[in-house]
Amino acid sequence: MKTYSTLKAHYLVLVFMLLFALPSLKAQTLYALKIDRKIRFEARDITAAYQPRLVMGMDQALEFQSTVARFLVKKQAVEQDPSLSQKAKYELLKQLSSRETSEMADVLESYRWQEYMRLKPQLQPIPEPGVLKQDLLVQD
Repeated sequence: MKTYSTLKAHYLVLVFMLLFALPSLKAQTLYALKIDRKIRFEARDITAAYQPRLVMGMDQALEFQSTVARFLVKKQAVEQDPSLSQKAKYELLKQLSSRETSEMADVLESYRWQEYMRLKPQLQPIPEPGVLKQDLLVQD
């Protein structure tokens, strides 16, 4: 009797773990589906630009490239959102860039991550908004 209740408890824990993991897996799958050929090539080119200075192994470079690709999908979504002003897009792109940098800490060793942070502004600059239309309003 005691083993049945133990198995039941383990089963319930497993069910709850799966329920909490599914949304995360679903979100990862959604981004994986949105990574098209253009984004793959762009992620590959960005990784190649970092490679001479970071000297990553093959597995690490693939993980780096995958992380870049996920954030390129998010960046593309922000850039193509017509409901956002140029300033809002810029702020969201800065936040995405910051999150990408944080996630790279899990991909790279600390000395490579430090070099990545030093190189990122040159290799992956955040395009600043041009003259905003809202700022062009002249008040008399």
